[in-house]
Amino acid sequence: MSSNPVDRAALKAAVVAALQQHLASAEIAATKPANVMPEAGTIPAAPRGRPLITEADVMQARSGNRRIQTTPDAIITPLARESAERYGVALVFCDKPSSAPSQTAPASAAITAPAASSAAQQVVAIASDHGGFALKQALVVFLEREAGCRVLDLGTTSAAPVDYADFAHKLAAAVARGEASCGICIDGMGLGSAMAANRHSGVRAAACREVLEVVNAREHNDANVLCLGGRVLGDLTAKALVSVFLATPFAGGRHAARVQKIEAGPC
Repeated sequence: MSSNPVDRAALKAAVVAALQQHLASAEIAATKPANVMPEAGTIPAAPRGRPLITEADVMQARSGNRRIQTTPDAIITPLARESAERYGVALVFCDKPSSAPSQTAPASAAITAPAASSAAQQVVAIASDHGGFALKQALVVFLEREAGCRVLDLGTTSAAPVDYADFAHKLAAAVARGEASCGICIDGMGLGSAMAANRHSGVRAAACREVLEVVNAREHNDANVLCLGGRVLGDLTAKALVSVFLATPFAGGRHAARVQKIEAGPC
């Protein structure tokens, strides 16, 4: 996507924070008696000393040494197991149980993120219509403060009704000209913006709602524009998708020839 790598450690933390809030509740509930209810207003945490492995951990290990070392009593979400099997990430269990919290590190700590680069910040273009305005504003803050990116905000500037195609074309043109290494375009559902952006040569826009869709779009299709639905995605989910989009490299190899066929088609 760009020759300027981002701080993947920060991005991983954001992904883990977002996805754990979605996955931990159901996963932890299965380990408790049915009559035990969490205190209102709290987010369930893993039982004391038990690591929690999520799909985000698997995706991070996938780009590294493809191993996650943990303990036999670790809680592994169904999505994490499915992703580990699908992408060849080994779950390595040590003999020592995690009965003593001081001797056990969280599952995510077993994964070493690539070192952050001191290169210039990655430039990310972002745009939306009125249906994606609120989410765009939240993502601008996230990109600047948490992901460490430079943001090229191409509007819109309020929730007043506008046409999604105008802003999708504006963002796609900026990416095609090289003014940004990638783009994020948001409308109500994310579909119309993707259709408009893909009219531009050199732009491969993908409308995604799931982490694995984002991984596939980046790794297989070298997507350089992520389209999101502001009316169907919450802030936490959107931040997780953006984090994965920025952190996942294009796989190249056999996929490169296929991407070339995308570019060779009429535009």
